[in-house]
Amino acid sequence: MKRKSIMLLVLGLLLAALAVGCNKASTTEKTSSSASASKEWPTGTVSIFVPGQAGANLDIKARLVAKYLTPELGKTVVVENRPGAGGITACTQFLAEEPNSNSIQYVAASNFAVAPIYNDVEYQPDDFITVTGFDEVENGFFVSSKLGITTLDELKEYGKDKIVKFASAGVGNDSFLVSKILMNELGLQSDSINGDGFTDAVVNVLSGNAEVCYCALNTGYQYVQDGSLIPLAVYSADDYTGYADIGYPSVPALKTLGYDIEYSTITWFALRKGTDQAAVEKLNNALAKVYANPDFQAEFAAAGFVMMDDTSTEAVSKRVENMIEDCKSFADRI
Repeated sequence: MKRKSIMLLVLGLLLAALAVGCNKASTTEKTSSSASASKEWPTGTVSIFVPGQAGANLDIKARLVAKYLTPELGKTVVVENRPGAGGITACTQFLAEEPNSNSIQYVAASNFAVAPIYNDVEYQPDDFITVTGFDEVENGFFVSSKLGITTLDELKEYGKDKIVKFASAGVGNDSFLVSKILMNELGLQSDSINGDGFTDAVVNVLSGNAEVCYCALNTGYQYVQDGSLIPLAVYSADDYTGYADIGYPSVPALKTLGYDIEYSTITWFALRKGTDQAAVEKLNNALAKVYANPDFQAEFAAAGFVMMDDTSTEAVSKRVENMIEDCKSFADRI
């Protein structure tokens, strides 16, 4: 009996040792597989999904990044434009991507801060892994020069007995939200002429479909320069001096004019939830090299774009949280 008990004990120890060995082997295989996958990432051509049309601000910035990211990753990087629904289309389609895919989502903050206010979106912020922040976007409010209006007070007088048409990307986009709240603060009745992005907004004003528009200050520059648009105000915290060389030494901030409206936005790059951390770090490091490239910096600045001061994931998260709160507050005031 004693002999039998000893043999059973030995057998039990052997089985336990075998189980531990199998578990170690399984863990090693998983670790090896993960390390291998991240080491190989990307496995082919990399696509940057852009929530906007070709030629728009987001598209121009993404193509510039793709140009300099290609040699850093050792793979061709291309841009795929997925316009529509204020960025909802691109973000929703990105959900079909598997972790560790060769696709990168270029995200505009309004995709998370504004779109969910007006739409039942399928995506959540945690469906994406923030890799790194990118740029800061400051915006202004412009009027067609054909109207002879040069101030917000003159716009109020012009629009007191009519419905003023503003160009935007429609309900669910920040251009609609911040334009509508300004119209309300001015005491004007208004309606949105919808397009897709800043380029369409400017086109709608120039063609006479709309009288005013909200757009990025760098987008508005050439039209202010050629006299097509008049800058009435900026949404930033301080007055804007970037048009000083084209006849506008200082464009007033809305807060300077007594309106409690301040808004700026950011963009960043993300990967699909579940992607290996090593792959995330590889893309982060590659983008850091792109940002530090003097040639990239020169082209970026020449186009009128501005990098975020802090591109860390923590900074992005904080800005997005603040924007969500601000946009909800704006929506409540409309």
